[in-house]
Amino acid sequence: MADFAAAAHLSVIDYFGDVPWNDFTGVKTWYMKLKSRPAFRPLLADRWPGLAPAPHYDDLDF
Repeated sequence: MADFAAAAHLSVIDYFGDVPWNDFTGVKTWYMKLKSRPAFRPLLADRWPGLAPAPHYDDLDF
């Protein structure tokens, strides 16, 4: 549960493309694994009206 809670918060930052993934490769790998879980995928489909996500946001293997 802690992983999903942390990933949900990270997902908001990632939505805007504000995570320097090249500096945090271990976190990126962890986040990619969570993004690919069926329970997490619906979160990636959410959109904020008028705010487009980063191009890689819903890519499971970015």
